[in-house]
Amino acid sequence: MTGTWINALAILLGTSIAIVSRKDLSQIAQQRIKLVLAVFAMYVGISLLWESMHGGVIQHFKQMLLLFTALVVGNMAGMLLGIQKKLNRLVMFAKDQFDKPSKSQGFKLTSALYCLTPFAAIGACMEGLTGDYRTLLIKAVMDGMAAHSFYRLFGGSVVLSAIPLLAFQGNLTLIVHWMKTQILIPDMVEGMMGIAGLLVFTSVVLITNTGKPRLADYLPSLIVIAPLAYWFW
Repeated sequence: MTGTWINALAILLGTSIAIVSRKDLSQIAQQRIKLVLAVFAMYVGISLLWESMHGGVIQHFKQMLLLFTALVVGNMAGMLLGIQKKLNRLVMFAKDQFDKPSKSQGFKLTSALYCLTPFAAIGACMEGLTGDYRTLLIKAVMDGMAAHSFYRLFGGSVVLSAIPLLAFQGNLTLIVHWMKTQILIPDMVEGMMGIAGLLVFTSVVLITNTGKPRLADYLPSLIVIAPLAYWFW
């Protein structure tokens, strides 16, 4: 749960800086931080994908085919479930609240925004499967920056949102770790790592605001790849 604790501390740190400085981050500073995060996300994505693969060229080709098959099927499942649409509705509701901020809604809103993101699921799963919390490090920086801005709107309630984040991401990490020890085999773990690598790499366009991939709709791919990897990896 190291990554989740760092994530929670980043929220506290972002809020504390907002209390002390009373100034928002400049656009230049935000762009530089996002650029560093984007480069780091590319590195994490590529390394997860590389670490998930084994064998020769033919084996790598088969594994990539399985990963893309899982992405297609997972995306179809995500669209049927309307995962991204539900997340978009949450974001639109958040924007409305920013226009007319209410401190009473601050805790609920920030908690939902911190917990119900693709990075929360991907990062917690990766830490539970492999102990790798690099994805949650990316999320921690993003959440810390968000907390800095949220404090201006919602006050101290932003700090309390670290509690449900700890509960959600921490429990998810523990559940996935239990599944790894009791249910999953190494090939299934490697397949899930490969999917996570591709999703983290794709998130670069979200971090830099250069595109809007429906990343949440691809989350079921983490489940779809498990049986495919079990049979064919």
